[in-house]
Amino acid sequence: MKRIFRIAFAISAFLFVQGHASAQNLSSAYFLDGYAQGHELNPAKEYDRKGYFGFPLSNLNIGIKGNIGVKDVLYKNPNGSGLVTFLHPDISIDEAMSGFKNNNKMLSDMRIDVINVGFHAFKGYNTINVGVRSNFGFNAPYEIFELAKNLSNKDYDISDFGATAMAWGEIGLGHSHQINKAWRIGGKFKLLVGGAYAKLKMDNLSLNLQDPNQWTATANATVEAGVKGFTWGETETKVDNSGNTYERIDFDNMDIKNPGINGFGAAFDLGFEWDLEQQFNVKGLKVSASILDLGFIKWKDVAIARNNGDPFTFDGFNDIKVKDGSGTKIDDQIDKLGDDLEDLYRLQDEGMKSKSTPLGATLNVAVEYALPSYRHLKFGFLSTTRIQGVYSWNEERLAVTVSPAKMFEVSANAGVGTLGANVGWIINFHPRGFNLFFGSDHCIGKFSKQGVPLRSNYDFCMGINHPIGKSRIKK
Repeated sequence: MKRIFRIAFAISAFLFVQGHASAQNLSSAYFLDGYAQGHELNPAKEYDRKGYFGFPLSNLNIGIKGNIGVKDVLYKNPNGSGLVTFLHPDISIDEAMSGFKNNNKMLSDMRIDVINVGFHAFKGYNTINVGVRSNFGFNAPYEIFELAKNLSNKDYDISDFGATAMAWGEIGLGHSHQINKAWRIGGKFKLLVGGAYAKLKMDNLSLNLQDPNQWTATANATVEAGVKGFTWGETETKVDNSGNTYERIDFDNMDIKNPGINGFGAAFDLGFEWDLEQQFNVKGLKVSASILDLGFIKWKDVAIARNNGDPFTFDGFNDIKVKDGSGTKIDDQIDKLGDDLEDLYRLQDEGMKSKSTPLGATLNVAVEYALPSYRHLKFGFLSTTRIQGVYSWNEERLAVTVSPAKMFEVSANAGVGTLGANVGWIINFHPRGFNLFFGSDHCIGKFSKQGVPLRSNYDFCMGINHPIGKSRIKK
């Protein structure tokens, strides 16, 4: 735990990510009638059986989203075996900077359901889920990588650099109801139990490096840690190159005693399905939409660290470029970058306070068309937008779904969006009493020789559920 914030700082110049547990929502399954957890994509969806029940293995997904990958930060050592980062002096500036975008994002969500149940009652379809969730977001502008790689005597103006992470428990109760032949609506209420919250936010960073003898910096930064029992620990006294002393938080001294529940909140999922065949006799056409995770958690104890935003002299990044030898070690580079960035922020303890944080809502809008002559074949369009400030993203997918038998479905799709192009698929096998599915929204692609995926957009999902009864929906 003591290295979490040091890594969050160093990650602005180094993104060596091997993966996160990510089981948010499998978009590739949106148009499947036999997907038991369709209510997690749209609470209006009705399962095609009387119900189902699942255990923790009902939905297991490993992956991550992002527009920057290992291939953008790690290179083959020009002078020997192994890997070096883009900071190595023998990696040219043009080559090193070619992989970075204006805003470089890494995102991950996790969901583990301990209890997952669906059943028909109360004139509709009902769901109950109890589980744990978390999300992680990181954003770094192009300029901060340029600063680390190509330090020049000029002005740098950097903003929107930050990272956020949150973990909580969730108890969800959902219900969907058929209003008439054309319209179906659904909603879900979620009670949230806060576990941990952390946020790093750099509002702006101005560096004046035009004077080779003295650099000046102005930084507005805030770090928040909402973990019960958390303390920053003893501060560290430093001396700048002008002989002035100042105090800053030493992230090696962070500590947690007696962690536990640190907040409560609530959220809602809302959705609808509109069957245009029933409404206007447009055969096979259906429109649907949902908005998920409209809610917040109020954290009781949040430790705040902030700098005062005053200009100061800065002498970091002097020896940031590694040389052959021990300096080529990745850990050495992370430690050096972390030390320099911590010194640049000069954060000071501002005590504890309570704070409310939104979850980050997800909007789904979909159109599907089943061939009138062969209803087992459907074409679909799904637009997904995550609304979470600088960590927002969107993607659009075109899907083809075929279900030649009530016990078997398969779908393939292709998409494009903020985080790049992707290809997804899912196979869903659901005979009576048993449901196995596996698929992916983002195919992994190529691996490095070390077995690390070269892309940051990859995931693999599988799960086992237990349907109850025969199929209720006629094909």
